[in-house]
Amino acid sequence: MVSGCRERSFVARGKRSQEKMGVLRRVCGAIGLVLAMTLGVVAVLLLVAIIRAVTIEGEDYRDPGLEGLVREELPGSYLQTLPELMGRALAIPTVSTAPGDYDTDQLLRFHAFLRESFPHAFNASFIEVEVINNYSFLFTIKGSDPKHQPYLLAAHMDVVPVDTAKWTQDPWSGQVIPDPETGEDFVWGRGAIDDKLGVMGIMMALDYMVSSGFQPTRSFYVAFGHDEEVHGEDGAGHIGRLLEERGIALDFVLDEGMPVLDGVMAGMEIPVAAIGVTEKGWMRVRLDVDGEGGHSSIPPHDQAVTRLASALVNLHRHPQPSMFGKGTEADLLTLMAHKASWPHKLVFANTWLFEPLLKMIMSRSRETNAIIRTTTAATIVRAGVKENVVPASAWAIINHRVHPAQALDDVVQHDLAAINDPLVRVTVEETREAHPISPYGPHVPGWRLLAATVAQIFPEAVTVPSMLVGNTDTKSYLSLSRCVYRFLPVRMTKRDIQTIHGHDERVSSRAVGKAASFYHRLILTADVGAHALHSRPGHRSGEL
Repeated sequence: MVSGCRERSFVARGKRSQEKMGVLRRVCGAIGLVLAMTLGVVAVLLLVAIIRAVTIEGEDYRDPGLEGLVREELPGSYLQTLPELMGRALAIPTVSTAPGDYDTDQLLRFHAFLRESFPHAFNASFIEVEVINNYSFLFTIKGSDPKHQPYLLAAHMDVVPVDTAKWTQDPWSGQVIPDPETGEDFVWGRGAIDDKLGVMGIMMALDYMVSSGFQPTRSFYVAFGHDEEVHGEDGAGHIGRLLEERGIALDFVLDEGMPVLDGVMAGMEIPVAAIGVTEKGWMRVRLDVDGEGGHSSIPPHDQAVTRLASALVNLHRHPQPSMFGKGTEADLLTLMAHKASWPHKLVFANTWLFEPLLKMIMSRSRETNAIIRTTTAATIVRAGVKENVVPASAWAIINHRVHPAQALDDVVQHDLAAINDPLVRVTVEETREAHPISPYGPHVPGWRLLAATVAQIFPEAVTVPSMLVGNTDTKSYLSLSRCVYRFLPVRMTKRDIQTIHGHDERVSSRAVGKAASFYHRLILTADVGAHALHSRPGHRSGEL
C-alpha cells in the first residue's frame, strides 16, 4: 500500500515537472520570439537609417545665374589697406556700460573717423545719411527702381568694457601683430569681432562700390546702433521706430550673429556657417526668502540663506525641459549630415531615431545644452551685513535665456515646481519673448541670397540654420520683416569665440578682407539679382 502511494506520488511529481518544463519552454519561446522581433525591428531601423545617411543630400545654394552677373571683386590693392583702417577703428573706445550710460565723446569721435575714412559713402548723391538720437547712423541707399523691396544691413558701434590687466596686448591700440605660432597678422582690440567687424565690413564695401561708380537698382538701408551692448533702446530702438513710422517694409534684415564655426561642431571636419534664424528670449526672476535672524553663536534652525541655497540647488538639479525638435536644432543637424563624418553622419541624418541619444549628449556640453533648452543661471546672490549676524532675509536673481519653443509662463511654472517651497517668493521682474523663427531654405529669397554669398566667400563651409543664444539689435526690426537673420562673416575657432566679451579679442587681417568681400558681394548680388528673387514658402523648424 505504501509503495503504491509512493509510486503515484512520483508519477504526479513527474507530471507537474513536465508541465513546468512545458510552461518554461513556452515562456522561453515567447521571450525568444519577442527578442527576435525586436532585433529584427532594430535591424530594419538601422538599415533605413544607414540608407538615409548614405543617400542624404545637402542644399545647393550656388546660383550660376546670379553668380554670372556678379563679376567684380574687391581688388587686392584695396584689401591691403583695410587692416590698418580696422586698427584705427578699434583704437576708439566706444564703451557702453549700462542702459543710457555710454561714452558719447568717443562715439562722436568714431563718427568723425567714419566720415573721414569713407567719404564716398557719406557724400554720394543717392545716399542719405541721418544721425538718429544723436549717436546712431541710418544710411538710406536709394535705388533707381522702387518696385524692388529694400533690405537692411545692421551692426553696432559700441563695445563692452575691458579688464586691461588680462589682455596680452593693449585693447585700445588697434595694432596689427603677427601671431607667434603661425605668423599670420591679427588686428588687436576690443570690438574686433563684436561688432566693429560688421560696421567696418559694411562701410568698406559700400565706400568702394560708390567710388567705383556703383549705382543701385534696389534700395537698401544700413543701420549702426550705438548702445546694443546695453539693450539697444536708444540706438536701434529709435531707428526701428523711425522706419516703422515711415511705413518701410523690408525683404530681409541681416545683423550680427553666428560666425563660420571652424572645428567647433562635433563630427564636422569642414567649417559650418551658422545663420541665426531666431534668438532666445530672456527672463529675470527674483527669489526672496525671509527667516529667523539672530546672533551667529546661537543660529536658528530656519535660516533664510540655507532655504535660498536649497532653492538654487533645486533649480540646478532640475533644469528646464529639452526643446529638441521644436526649434531649429534638428534641421541644423540634418542639413550638416551630408558633410559629416561617420558615425556622426548616421546620427545627424536620423534625428527621428536618435533623438533620445542626442538630447543626452547635447545636455552634457554647456554650448549645446544652451541650444536645446531654456537655460538657468543664478547671477546675483545677496544676504548678510555682518560676520556674526545671521541674516533674516536673502535674495537672488535668476537669469533665464528662453528657448523659442517655450512659453514664458511655462518657464515660471517649472521654476516653482523645481523649487517646491512656498516660503520662497518668486517674482518675475522683466521678460522678453524669444524671436519668431524666420523662414529658411533655397526658396526663401533672403536666405538664398545669404547662403549663396556664403558659398562664394566661404566655399569650404556648409550653411545651416541656427539659434542665437545671445541677443542683438534685431528685436527693434522684427516688425519690418518676417525674414530676420543673424550672421557675422568671419571664420572662428573655439579659441576665437572665447575672446568675445573676454580678453585678447582680435581678428586676422585676412578676415577683415573677407568680411568686406562678403558685404560687397551680398550688396551686388541683391541688386543685380533682384528680379530673380521672389518669395516662396521655405523651411521652418522641422519642415525638411
